[in-house]
Amino acid sequence: MNTFTYKNTAINYSDSGKGNTVLLIHGFLEDSSMWNDLTEHLDKRYRVISVDLLGHGKSDCYGYVHTMEDQADMLFALISELRLRKVSLIGHSMGGYIALAFAELYPDNVRSLILLNSSAQPDSDERKINRDRAIDVVKKNSNAFIRMATQNLFDTEAHNLFPDKIKSFTQQALKTPLQGIIASLEGMKIRIDREALLHFSPYPKLIIASENDTIIPLGDIKNQVAGAEVTFEIIPGGHVSTIEQEPEIATIITSFLKKNG
Repeated sequence: MNTFTYKNTAINYSDSGKGNTVLLIHGFLEDSSMWNDLTEHLDKRYRVISVDLLGHGKSDCYGYVHTMEDQADMLFALISELRLRKVSLIGHSMGGYIALAFAELYPDNVRSLILLNSSAQPDSDERKINRDRAIDVVKKNSNAFIRMATQNLFDTEAHNLFPDKIKSFTQQALKTPLQGIIASLEGMKIRIDREALLHFSPYPKLIIASENDTIIPLGDIKNQVAGAEVTFEIIPGGHVSTIEQEPEIATIITSFLKKNG
């Protein structure tokens, strides 16, 4: 693993392979290790960079609110330090929100965009209220919040098929610092609508949605991609498709990147 400093904040990232660059952006309560399996598929053909976001994994917290723009600026600082021009962005869940922020702020640096179990829409009023409730719970008992939140990410069948991987996922999530959890919840709550990027941006786009995703409902994604120039794939399972559908995810993403990456 490597470290660089962003505004006096230590950021952890991995860097492997050669070729066009793929930048992997994990989601809330996750870290860069969630991409280990996919990286093995990609770094034979591409340069693959995976980052611990602000307040996650081994990266430090930057502030009390980590907006999607803050995270995107950090990622841009990293690729600038590495002297990279264009990258293919792959974002899971909150990572997709950040990928969209990056694409809006730095469009000239985007080769292609892949959203995995993510959305271009902002939080609804109800979701914002739930974010505030989550923050209250986190302040009282962050471990209880994390255990409840991670269990809800997976399809029922996944708990039977992948108990060890889900246990490992939860254990990693439990390492997320309190400040990092709250800063991300605050940041997601105030993110803006970027659905227009799905319709009017010039680079190739892929959205992968899961049939039983309770965090990002399939119906919402279908509405967002209607009429947009987006490759749209629907897969079985729940929210963490990198665990529940890893082989299929790898096949879809590598096929897309061969044409557009």
